[in-house]
Amino acid sequence: MSAEQRRAELDAKRAKLEKMRQDKLTKPSATTPMTPNVSSMPAVTSSTTPREDTDPDTILKEVGIHQTTSLSTSSPSISPATTSSSSQQKRRPPTNIALQICQQTSATVSVPPKELVTYSKEVQTIESGEKDPTASPIQHDHLQWDDEFQPSTSGEHNRLVYVSDDDTMSLDENTKGSIGMTLASTTELKRTRSLKQQHKQSSLQGQTSLMKQELTSDEREQILKSDHFQDFFSRTSRLIERSLWESPQAFDIFKDYSGRDLDGQKETMDVGEIIKFDREFFDERWTRHRIVTCIDTSTYHPELVLASYSQNDESTHESDGVVLIWNTKFKSKPTPEYIFNCQSWVTSCVFSKFHPNILLGGTYSGQIVVWDTRTNKRTPVQRTALSASSHTHPVYCLQVIGTQNANNLISISNEGKMCSWNIEMMTQPQESMDLAYRTKPVAATRMVFPGVEVNNFIIGSEEGQAYSGSRHGNKAGIQESYEGHFGPITGLSCHNVNGSTDFSSLFLTSSFDWSVKLWSLKESKPLNSFEVNSDYVTDVRWSPVHPSVFLTCDITGRFDIWNLNHDSELPLLSTTLDGNVALNKCSWAHNGQQIILGDDQGKLRLYGVNEFLTSPKQDDFNKLSNTLQEFKRNTLDAFDDNHPTSVTTTTAGSTSVSHNS
Repeated sequence: MSAEQRRAELDAKRAKLEKMRQDKLTKPSATTPMTPNVSSMPAVTSSTTPREDTDPDTILKEVGIHQTTSLSTSSPSISPATTSSSSQQKRRPPTNIALQICQQTSATVSVPPKELVTYSKEVQTIESGEKDPTASPIQHDHLQWDDEFQPSTSGEHNRLVYVSDDDTMSLDENTKGSIGMTLASTTELKRTRSLKQQHKQSSLQGQTSLMKQELTSDEREQILKSDHFQDFFSRTSRLIERSLWESPQAFDIFKDYSGRDLDGQKETMDVGEIIKFDREFFDERWTRHRIVTCIDTSTYHPELVLASYSQNDESTHESDGVVLIWNTKFKSKPTPEYIFNCQSWVTSCVFSKFHPNILLGGTYSGQIVVWDTRTNKRTPVQRTALSASSHTHPVYCLQVIGTQNANNLISISNEGKMCSWNIEMMTQPQESMDLAYRTKPVAATRMVFPGVEVNNFIIGSEEGQAYSGSRHGNKAGIQESYEGHFGPITGLSCHNVNGSTDFSSLFLTSSFDWSVKLWSLKESKPLNSFEVNSDYVTDVRWSPVHPSVFLTCDITGRFDIWNLNHDSELPLLSTTLDGNVALNKCSWAHNGQQIILGDDQGKLRLYGVNEFLTSPKQDDFNKLSNTLQEFKRNTLDAFDDNHPTSVTTTTAGSTSVSHNS
């Protein structure tokens, strides 16, 4: 055989070896690359010896390659012996490596199937082709079908197909293809619902197992008596009452805030156009057979009304003194927000201006008591001592003066004493002053500090005279006297409306002499007297927002609203309540939009006021100035100190309108 033939034969064998090697590499393995099949691997032990002296021809024979003649190298000068020695030098003995089989733990992760969210139990589809008869008439021919929904190639008419879980198996393959639902998806949907049902049942079982056992009677009693539960129950019960009794028609959605209805207001208006009855506050247990002795409104929460009541002569086991807080915001709620008691019946009460949770009350015994809405107690948290250093007679008036950082409580009693208190320490008064005018003791019944005054005050007395004085200074005490009434002064109110003209020197007084008088601190004689009532006038109050409007009431159940810019001789409104009631107190809300009346039957009546009495115009202050000048011209010349009855008065000529609340 020639050298070329032998070389070709070697090349063919090399190609065959290379092909076998490539086939072995590309042959798919039965096991993963990371975890080789240990069972298919030959057992290798440390006793296996490397085949260093094995002849390459023998190895070739083992793999099926037979060589008949010796190979010749590319260089004919190299002998076979030299080739054999050089091949042995190139071959290095392999390192004896022992294979070690190790066992590795694997983690099993359970992936739940994807939850399918369906709109309803049935699947509504429309076969492709013609238009949907219920769809919009607008057609979009340029729109193309996507890959998910292919247009139908069949010539059948379009029809609406409803598919549910029960009738899916009854559909033929064409229908299934037209609606895009296969048996596999239906099976997956059923499987998902089955898993959700199992999960729901397991959740219910878990909740049942987590339910607490029923409390014993002792444990239940301990929880009910705890302070935390009492506070929670007291607070949430008021919320529930408000929600239950609130009327859906509580607010007027047609209210016009533009003021268009005020333009061209009629000069004469009906009763229903000026005021409107809102509601009545009465509690069968706490206010029946009691007299409303005082009314006050909160500066922090304008919807809250504080009312104090006298003792109940019909029931001796009830507390003598009762103070209730009513909420005017909830029209149908019949119960008060808070109920407080006292051993002695309460003659006066006020909200603390600078402490929203503090209530102050003056009692018939002379004590001053303090209630706190933050506690669950109905009894006072503080009370003054019955001693000569404080009051020993009924406290008929209380007022908080000062600022947020420096404030005091001022009290007066008809024994002729004024005391100043620190609300945080009521053991004894900080200051005490005897009220006397020219060595004559003054039995004070009413007191007021004009505006933001903390030093100058005005008081009314049982003798029918009004006095002005100061707490501090060189002339501390009563300085001026204002004589005009013939009976005890029952009401006193100062003008506190700010505007272009200062009217802070004006004040009104009401008396048992059936009259209401207008005064100025700069004049010792009354500016005018309003005598339209036929019995005792029990209270008078200036409007907090309108400069020329004030409110009066008497024991016949009559209350009047006056507007001095409208008429100085007759009231703008005169209304008499039915039921033979005697009005004892009257008050305005802080915004002037409501009036509150208290009677001798323990009832509070709330009325809404027309907007033209709560929104003064620009010239109302100028009109009031002109009215006062007219009063001075008519009264100052005719008034005589020796004959006070010669004061120009207005006669009772207004028509009384009966109003049934």
